[in-house]
Amino acid sequence: MESRRWLFPFTHGVDMRAIDTVVRLAGDEGVTLVAISLIAVPPERWSQGARLEHIQQSKDFLEAVKYKAARLQVTIERYEDITSNVLGSITLLTRDLRCDSIVLVSYGEKEILLEAYEKKRLLENPPASLVLLRLPTRAERKWHMHIPFQYPDEKAKKQNLSL
Repeated sequence: MESRRWLFPFTHGVDMRAIDTVVRLAGDEGVTLVAISLIAVPPERWSQGARLEHIQQSKDFLEAVKYKAARLQVTIERYEDITSNVLGSITLLTRDLRCDSIVLVSYGEKEILLEAYEKKRLLENPPASLVLLRLPTRAERKWHMHIPFQYPDEKAKKQNLSL
């Protein structure tokens, strides 16, 4: 039986919390995480090449995945692809790299790892099953904070403790 493989695509917006969450989940599930950084170059700019900041973000993403995976002993593969068709590349790479799922991460309204329209298109027409992760926003995390309970008076406290 072949091990499960998850494609972890990236185009922009390196987010260490998202990367850490995905790597941890891959480790917990025992899957190989296939990190792919896609550097988008529109066809009309193809002759000029990729923008330097996109190349740097790509390198940062791949290094962050490598670092987190090494610390957690998670099996990974890393690839970088320069493309004029991000969604087409994700579809082809999913098949060519034998991935059975694609990992998508959201964090409120913030665009992380992929552009909003890229996520939307993958949700509408996925080339493989999806692993969807929704990270809580700061406001949601505060909502779940522990708030110590206070009894309204000593009588109520004694009644509750005697139960």
